[in-house]
Amino acid sequence: MLDRSTAPAEDGPHPPQDRRYAVLALGVSLTPDEDGMSPRVDLDLLDEAPRYAQHVADAFTGFRYTPLRPKALLDPVDHRAAIEEAVTARDIDVLVVHIVGHGELAGSSSGKLYVLDPRGERLTVPVTHWIELIEDHPGRHRPHTLFILDVCYAGQVAVESWHTRQEVAGRRAWVLAATGARQQAFGYRLSQAAAQVLHRYRDGELRIDRSLPYIPAKTVYQEIERVVSRLVDLDRGPVQHILTSLVPSHVDLDLPFFPNPSYGEHPDLGPPVALPDDVPPEIARLTEWAGDPEHFRRRASGGHPVAREGEYGYFSGREAEVEELADWLDGGAPALRVVTGKPGVGKSALLGVLVCAAHPALRKATRGIWSHLRRRPGENDRLVVVHARRLTLDQMVRSLEQQVRAVCPDAAPPDAAAPAPGPAARLVGLLGAQGDAAPVTVVVDALDEAEEPQDIASALLVPLARTAVAEPGLLRLVVGAREEDGLRELFRLAALRGRVTDLDAVPAPQVRHGVRDYVQNLLEHDTPYAGSALGAVRRALADGMADRLVGDGVEAVEAVGGGGGGEGPESGGDGGLEWGEFLTAGLYVHYLLVTGSLKATDRDARAARDLGGQAPRGLLELLRLDLRRHAGQRYLLPVLTALAYAQGRGMPERVLAHAARAFTPDPAPDTGTDTGTEAAVPAHELHALLDGAARFYLRRDVDVDGSTLYRLFHEGLADQLRALHTGVPS
Repeated sequence: MLDRSTAPAEDGPHPPQDRRYAVLALGVSLTPDEDGMSPRVDLDLLDEAPRYAQHVADAFTGFRYTPLRPKALLDPVDHRAAIEEAVTARDIDVLVVHIVGHGELAGSSSGKLYVLDPRGERLTVPVTHWIELIEDHPGRHRPHTLFILDVCYAGQVAVESWHTRQEVAGRRAWVLAATGARQQAFGYRLSQAAAQVLHRYRDGELRIDRSLPYIPAKTVYQEIERVVSRLVDLDRGPVQHILTSLVPSHVDLDLPFFPNPSYGEHPDLGPPVALPDDVPPEIARLTEWAGDPEHFRRRASGGHPVAREGEYGYFSGREAEVEELADWLDGGAPALRVVTGKPGVGKSALLGVLVCAAHPALRKATRGIWSHLRRRPGENDRLVVVHARRLTLDQMVRSLEQQVRAVCPDAAPPDAAAPAPGPAARLVGLLGAQGDAAPVTVVVDALDEAEEPQDIASALLVPLARTAVAEPGLLRLVVGAREEDGLRELFRLAALRGRVTDLDAVPAPQVRHGVRDYVQNLLEHDTPYAGSALGAVRRALADGMADRLVGDGVEAVEAVGGGGGGEGPESGGDGGLEWGEFLTAGLYVHYLLVTGSLKATDRDARAARDLGGQAPRGLLELLRLDLRRHAGQRYLLPVLTALAYAQGRGMPERVLAHAARAFTPDPAPDTGTDTGTEAAVPAHELHALLDGAARFYLRRDVDVDGSTLYRLFHEGLADQLRALHTGVPS
């Protein structure tokens, strides 16, 4: 009955190879009578139905679906038989059945939906019959099947009570209906929308994060609904809304119908760095554990300025601070500490390398990052950590409570009848139930980068700090943050009753030594300059950069490409950097590597030292160098500036395309088109930037709909870009 083609599109995406995909698309027109009229006066011929069905089939073949071709379409038996053969096939794992035609409800007898054959008569079985062939036989092979029904009243199948009562995890049949259970469908809208959306994903205009093998079905449905609504506006016809299989709102579906074209793309980028399998799943996502283990791992590595996210640790210097804080993590006094310093000075790197060494979930997986430390903390099974960047007070409290309950399993559940205590009191109450157990150690990084740092400090961290001072056997607390007015009470308390570690106050010779070692460390691994014959060049470059970045700054050494390095908005009036020496050094090394500037030294140590002495003394100066390298990318700076205003976990591409246009000179006028891309950065240009020139400056996360969220890799860079845009120094 079916002729199955054997050659799926060679340029299609690459879903898991053990799945076999097929699409059966049926466009059922009515056969006109001798006068060319419809066999039923109340029904249109739908003579375009086969064409729209073919469009949808073509769109799916772009996703490696194999088309199933019935040998005949005129005999009404063939429609039923073709579908039945497909849904019971043993050589198909994922199936799409697309029907374009007329639908009719059985009325008061059963209310079931029937597809009409070319004579305008109901097929001998309702649509639910095909679903039953799948769902009523759990013991046999059953393909995951999506019914795309572009017929009137199609929503009736999506709300069948017996089907919606099934356990979601066991379902194999799903429905995408053109309209509601009692509404009509018009103009082949669902078929048009489905084909358009699939082609936009296939062509890369719409993208889903490359870490996901499948586009979430909900996301595809939402895009289809947008196009259907747009078609309604264009037609100025009757309103139409799609309907899909009903599921409980708390269920997170993982359906295989839409392979993600971005999955496995850009092999040079590699897959997103993931935590090892032995990390508990409850801490694997920022949404579930605000500790964000990837933040601590990346910062601990020290490789992020040169776009390295491997297991090797480049952390250098800060020996005294590492030893002091390692002793503290092992129980040393005082119980309250604050780590502070200017942006990029290494606060997160210092806390991160120690957290990786001490946290039970990260210790083994990150051994290559921290094992070179001269002094290392022991494993601490009472350690609670939070990366506060972009978090609200509620998110911070939720994360801390979740983690405290994990390390304090005997803590009593909250008393629903009692008045609700404040967030700090709730946490202290959990800690107080642990008897003679060791104190819980809390590490909070990037407090100044939270959404509400002052509120978090006053409502949560200051009370916790007072508890740590008063009851060190109950709680120990360390906070990493820049010193700001809203955090003054926390810093005052730490200065009086605890200890403040100010990385800006470290003697210059120690910082210079650390920067020199850091630069050499970066060059000694996976670079063209790692060979023994270039040792003198590496040392000379590192010495020149260390002198430039940690020296007294009196001499104005001209930076590469112009621009002095003396006093100004990017360097302190006293000659010191307003940016961290380590971050600036790492970024300059990255710039030299990607531009090949070191080749010009021709193994000349003196030339290498001079090149190191030209290191920019501010991130914006370095960014300008990079922008010159990408002079043809007119949207690069607007994209980065827009991301400087990103909130929460980041900005999706759809929003970024419009936001970046607001920072672009001579923005494009509104074209008045219906594409939804007016005054936006063209998708192909935005994607090229995100995957290319801008990639180095970005951090990625995945939203609940599968879309990629972007933010700048360092909050300090965001501060400077906002200042550059507003003209107000940060």
